[in-house]
Amino acid sequence: MSHLKDTTATTRDGSDSPDALRRGDRGARQSRRWIGSEIPLGKLLATTYGEVPEEAPATGLRVRTHATPPGAGPLPPMQWTVNRKDQVWTPRLIHLVEQANASQWNASLDVPWHTAIGLHDDLEDAACEIFTWLLQQELVAHHVPSSWIPRINPAFLEVKLFLSGKVMDEARHAEVCVKRLWLNQHGPSVTAPASDEMLAPLTQLGDYEQASLLVDVLGEGQILDVFKIVHDLAPDEATRRIVLLSRRDEARHVSYGVARLRHRIETARDAEAVGRQVVQWIADRIEVSDEFFTLPDSVQEALSVLGANARVDGRARARGFPAEANRFRTGRLDAAGLPLSAQKQVRGLLRRADLTP
Repeated sequence: MSHLKDTTATTRDGSDSPDALRRGDRGARQSRRWIGSEIPLGKLLATTYGEVPEEAPATGLRVRTHATPPGAGPLPPMQWTVNRKDQVWTPRLIHLVEQANASQWNASLDVPWHTAIGLHDDLEDAACEIFTWLLQQELVAHHVPSSWIPRINPAFLEVKLFLSGKVMDEARHAEVCVKRLWLNQHGPSVTAPASDEMLAPLTQLGDYEQASLLVDVLGEGQILDVFKIVHDLAPDEATRRIVLLSRRDEARHVSYGVARLRHRIETARDAEAVGRQVVQWIADRIEVSDEFFTLPDSVQEALSVLGANARVDGRARARGFPAEANRFRTGRLDAAGLPLSAQKQVRGLLRRADLTP
């Protein structure tokens, strides 16, 4: 009987046990717990299960290595529409899945909610304006992977596992936004349909690679950067903890998107063609959304209020954010190995942010 090769460290600091963690530490410190497992996913890669096919048939409910007996009939056709490894895969998947599983936090227990109770009205109004906007972003980030999981071939089970964890993360982010909105009985701010109209197309994309680019790399990358501003200007520890814990999750989601795109480019027969497609998808998104060039006026005003409380020019940070965020965007695309010609075109598409007064 063969044994799985142990390629993972087996030592673990006992202080990482859940009972030993302080409130709010679970997401960061428990993310290392899987290192001590007897059978982390990484061990399976040393077996025949680790041989990932370039393409899998859209039939049956079977993972890799699950064979049929000699003479068996065909497997039933299934609804899998994502059947190629290059559409979804990255060698980082195994690490990201294990990290996600170990990093779950609790929206009820891991946020010091008492620190935001009774916040001054102007600060509460500003915080709720921001969390109303963030909540819509999180609903999109939850919906998109939810809609793709049933379409991805189980031959790429690890992708389905990662996206399932991402759905859990985004559900928790939506939960924590709602709880923050109602903590002081404020509720969501009243907003026009414009935000829904800009976000809705992201829920209707028919290409997984396009969805991963626009949501994982660009969309969640922007939220990752917005969280940094909110953390710096937060009027209370509960708000600060919310964006800190959520930001750790978002960083993992962005990491998958960047790594998936990099693997796609590195393994493509024509990397330049992949680059041209990326440019086109970004150009198409710019046609229906101004998210790369500005934050909503209501969010800018809210950041101004929070900034005044923190003795920082919040409006100036908000106005400068699009150009700053686009530098991060282009940096992530560069990290993904986007061909130089495509990088130049993307910078041209995003240059408007640098010209915004």
